[in-house]
Amino acid sequence: MKNLTAGILIIGNEIVDGIVLDTNGNWLAKMLRAFGVHVKEFMTIRDEIDEISKAIRRMIEDGCDLIITSGGLGPTHDDKTLQGVAKAFNLKLALNMDALKIIERQYRYFYEKGYVKSPEITEPRKKMAILPEGAKPLDNRVGGAPGVLLETDNCVVISLPGVPRELKWIFENEVVPWLKERVKAAFYEEIFEVSAIDETTLSPFIDEVMREVPGVYIKSMPEVGKIRVWISASSEVLEDAKEKVKKAIELLEKKLST
Repeated sequence: MKNLTAGILIIGNEIVDGIVLDTNGNWLAKMLRAFGVHVKEFMTIRDEIDEISKAIRRMIEDGCDLIITSGGLGPTHDDKTLQGVAKAFNLKLALNMDALKIIERQYRYFYEKGYVKSPEITEPRKKMAILPEGAKPLDNRVGGAPGVLLETDNCVVISLPGVPRELKWIFENEVVPWLKERVKAAFYEEIFEVSAIDETTLSPFIDEVMREVPGVYIKSMPEVGKIRVWISASSEVLEDAKEKVKKAIELLEKKLST
């Protein structure tokens, strides 16, 4: 059991160019937080091998021992995530038979359902089974591309497809069991609203409460006519996390009423 520090790497020209709005990163951050994983870095980059490799190395240098990537695992020429991962660790790429079996199973299913015209494993489909040496595939029951988990001496890289439905299925069914074996934390949060107050007035109170209740994180989110205040904490025991949050709310409300 240990505390993990994570980096989230979103990969895709369509995201950098503003064509597609990324929602995967936000979802991953919330899921990791629920396991007490500290997300230190969040980057969005293009589908370029060198950029992917550099981003992974930078996250490792910054102290991330878990990196989760989203996007770039598909059959097309611009799906280059695994090439970038391999380059970051000076690994060769090779056909992974376990990954190939997942792809074969999925395309037989797609064919039987009438989603594709043929179950044949073409070269583009086989491309999704070419992984960095030493990596293991993560099952994908809703799409064609397996996720990929690579454990190295100083970091674990988990690569997930960019299609949200596929990313969520793999995370919930393959990554969550992996996390549960390695982290021990319970997460609790509450959100309440404060009306008719300037955020500059609220900010000093937030700082005071965070000092007085160690382990609590408080974030203010201004909206028209009100401020939403998000208070969260993680602990090995859920009741401890809940107690911290309740105490922080009580203190903050008391300070605002004086």
